[in-house]
Amino acid sequence: MKPPKISPRIAVYGLGFVGKQLAGFALDKGWDIVGAYNRAGDKVGQDLGTLLGREAIGLLVEDCDHADYSKLDADLAFVAVSDRLEDNLISYQRLMSAGANILCHGAESCNPFRLNPDVAKKIHALALQHKVTFTGGGIWDMTRIWAGILSVGPNISINTMTHTSFTDIARQGVHLLRFCGAGLTVDEFKAKDVAGGGGLGGIAIIPPLCVVDALGFEVKDVKEQLEPIIWEEDHQSHWLNETIPAGHVIGTRMKVDISTVEGITIRNCFEYRDFKPDEVEQMIWKVEGEPSMEIRVVREASHLASASSLFNRTPDVLSAEPGIKELWKYAPLKPSLFL
Repeated sequence: MKPPKISPRIAVYGLGFVGKQLAGFALDKGWDIVGAYNRAGDKVGQDLGTLLGREAIGLLVEDCDHADYSKLDADLAFVAVSDRLEDNLISYQRLMSAGANILCHGAESCNPFRLNPDVAKKIHALALQHKVTFTGGGIWDMTRIWAGILSVGPNISINTMTHTSFTDIARQGVHLLRFCGAGLTVDEFKAKDVAGGGGLGGIAIIPPLCVVDALGFEVKDVKEQLEPIIWEEDHQSHWLNETIPAGHVIGTRMKVDISTVEGITIRNCFEYRDFKPDEVEQMIWKVEGEPSMEIRVVREASHLASASSLFNRTPDVLSAEPGIKELWKYAPLKPSLFL
């Protein structure tokens, strides 16, 4: 059955790589964009259409810190600013207070109560107060979280679940490859605290914890280890347009072990790094149990899929009850071609 047509009024908060894609998707659907916000800089004051490389649409990008949100009349706002709830909180407050539902592209927003309970309580209370819904998502929705949930569907017993992935991180923006340490020496990697809380620390625990919570397991312990990825040969990076010498950092490996009260172990190993020419992005869930199963997702266009996955949750969020609603409490993601 085809879903009903919708025509929500949209706001976009954060017009970087993902935010601009979300705005473009909305315009392609013929949806009205009634607000566009970015931090101070050369994007502010530009017509949104022009910023997207299209015809002008008569909507100027506003400085997010000086805009008058009391005038905003949006059904839904896309937020694409940071992976951290604490950093994004001011945007949630501004937009939900104006009556906008939120779809956030940010890692911690996928599981707020688990990852930052204090901020989650504030988000949930504000959402209830203004009768709006908050959901976080992105490419992890189908490729990591729902793939993990579905991987155990046939099982009558589970011993271990192992999630292994290889991500060509620069597809989401070349700056992210630098953020993951590419080109640094090992000493520089440590000095810049790439693996710390201001870097990638705490990111890799999120998808497996979402799967654990969706399946109803009780967490006993979570262990995380981050390390630089080093190759023994020189690597020509087409993203950075430079040669990364042998022994220098190519990216970051993130390992997670989660033990549960039920005796099931969930293991996770992310690699965020540069790729060789013949490599492809893969997300693999391997289940050891009765029966043993494996689900493998090959991401051929992750530079589009992150924004499109968030965008395709629009009808779910618009029809949801107020408050925080996590991805696994909806049905699996559906395409938006009929919206």
